[in-house]
Amino acid sequence: MLRDPKKPAIIGIASGKGGVGKSTIAVNLGLAFSHLGKKTVLLDADLGLANAQILMGLDAPFDIGDVLSGNKVTKDVIVNKDENFALIPGASGNVSLANISSIAASSLIDSVKSDLEDIEVLIIDCAAGLAESNLAFLECCNIKMIVVQDEPASIADCYGVIKIESKKQTMGNVFVLPNKVNSQTEGRKLFDKLNQVCMKFLEEPVNYVESILDYQLVSVLNRKRESLFPKHAITPAAKNFTALANKISELSS
Repeated sequence: MLRDPKKPAIIGIASGKGGVGKSTIAVNLGLAFSHLGKKTVLLDADLGLANAQILMGLDAPFDIGDVLSGNKVTKDVIVNKDENFALIPGASGNVSLANISSIAASSLIDSVKSDLEDIEVLIIDCAAGLAESNLAFLECCNIKMIVVQDEPASIADCYGVIKIESKKQTMGNVFVLPNKVNSQTEGRKLFDKLNQVCMKFLEEPVNYVESILDYQLVSVLNRKRESLFPKHAITPAAKNFTALANKISELSS
């Protein structure tokens, strides 16, 4: 999956329903890339219910709503987590921004890339759900990760996102990302279950790269507004996200 090395890898983290750990994955994946030395920016595009800044323990005086309204440019609203990782905060509770069009989303991503020329990885935390506005930012990504948990509603809604994507293009850059599983084997079984459905009804496979295990440490740190990296970089949880970051780097190189 080759890309222009002068352009950032754009990774979309999406889900068919809320509450499956999508934003937690987006934040910790960004931290993992940063720990690997890659200049990384997380765009919180969950414009109705943005919470990445809370998970990252950051205070943000401005947000992406100020950019979309023309009052600020990207450099005015970005907040640094460390020397390699920064956040473009979302606009929580803004109903009008939550209904953004695909054209407006694409224009915003272009402006982010133009304003922040040195970034290597751009992670987009997309809004959950199947509405067109929720998936607008996903269309701007060259790697699309659909988060799923092993429960019926999550599986059904994950398939819904995949089905929508299958109608737009080939599935070569669409990946299922099992979350909160007990082992990589269990995660692979969940993926296989979804992939069988895709093969049967869409006649096209979806892709797999890694599973995120259910680590209590991640939940504890979220409540404390603390990060996995660098303090907990040698823990199994951090190694799990580092493995995911490395595999995505291989995919996008």
